[in-house]
Amino acid sequence: MNNTTDRIQVFLSVGEPHTDVQERYVSSLCELIYLNGLKSVTLGRDRYSLKKPLDPICDLMKECHGIILLCMERFHSMRGIYKEGSPESNRFGDQYFTTVWNQIEGALGYQLGLPMLILKERKLVPEGLLDSGVHTWQVLKVDPSNPYELRENSLKGYFDQWISEVNRHYYKST
Repeated sequence: MNNTTDRIQVFLSVGEPHTDVQERYVSSLCELIYLNGLKSVTLGRDRYSLKKPLDPICDLMKECHGIILLCMERFHSMRGIYKEGSPESNRFGDQYFTTVWNQIEGALGYQLGLPMLILKERKLVPEGLLDSGVHTWQVLKVDPSNPYELRENSLKGYFDQWISEVNRHYYKST
């Protein structure tokens, strides 16, 4: 595999970065993916469509052999109420949430049987796919202000294992 077109494609689920810190982290992750012989693709970042997003995302994922969810803060709730008006009502403060598209794209990738790697910013609320108590996969906590952590021992080990699964998926399907 010598050029970009020869690379195994993986779907990168990431909200549009809104800070320089987030953009550097996304760039560092894309570089790491590339250095490992893969090519990341994201609707709205490297691929575009005139259609509403769900169908183009599904079509793009069908060309991929793995998925990474990079879940970073999109919404900060200073205070709120869970289950307002019910006996389980609960007030909270300072909670951070990722884009809902991480959840949607992760579920689509799971349904397609794609090897999945979930990178979750530490401060995010662990709900849905980000709640490691509800499923069998590992949710790795990351710090977007430190893009070099992707190359450090613990994260690198998980990343390398995921790459092996992506390669198996690719060679099994060809």
